[in-house]
Amino acid sequence: MKKMNLTTILFLMLCTGLFAQMELPDLGKVKKLVVMNYWGDQHIQGIDQVTGKFTLAAKYTDTKSTRLNTKTELEGYVAIRRYNDVLYITARKPAGFESIDLFIQIPAHLKVSSELFIGGNIFMKNLKGGIEINSLNGSVSLDKISGYALVSAANGEIKANFEEVDDSKAISLITLNGGVTVQLPKSSARDIRLISRKNGYISSEFSLDSDTPIKNLNTMAYSKDPIVHTARINGGGSLLFLSTQNGPISLKSLK
Repeated sequence: MKKMNLTTILFLMLCTGLFAQMELPDLGKVKKLVVMNYWGDQHIQGIDQVTGKFTLAAKYTDTKSTRLNTKTELEGYVAIRRYNDVLYITARKPAGFESIDLFIQIPAHLKVSSELFIGGNIFMKNLKGGIEINSLNGSVSLDKISGYALVSAANGEIKANFEEVDDSKAISLITLNGGVTVQLPKSSARDIRLISRKNGYISSEFSLDSDTPIKNLNTMAYSKDPIVHTARINGGGSLLFLSTQNGPISLKSLK
């Protein structure tokens, strides 16, 4: 997010020792992370559970000159709780104009669910357990992920780079305004639903098997008319749903 008059960096270590001090659960018992904030970016990175440190950092931006120095002050802006095997990290509802950016490092195998209620960008990297995202305003960037992804974004482009996929689960990337780009392993086998309502085209590094010709395929020419097609790659399989109301769609092959 754009920096204004105040930028305060707040760090909270989510390691075993500090869990004890904060009376938080051991991450070894957590299977899913749920992140919710109203206005601000989310940066979530998966790391090795044995060698890495699991951390949360929050950057608070406001028009007022306010200093937040203590752990108690941080707790007023970011809440952390566990219910059964789910860890919840929630930034507070804005009081006037403010944004809270979250920087999170977690075990890569955790499933991640993200909700961004007003606006901000979402960046996720090296997550292996599956991703589910609901975002109102802002782009979504998923890099070096595995498993599956279900993304719904109202305004903003979506980019997803898969190193591995779970062939048994669907992948869905949907936005109203912005392009959709997905990179899959070369051997991926999927049934594909492609929708670009306007100002779009379809580009693909995969061979698309379709019963009807795909309009504007690999032409990079924007169409004013809807492009709606079904196709298959590598014989077909679980669903790959790519949809935008306004923008192009691109399928890339991981070399």
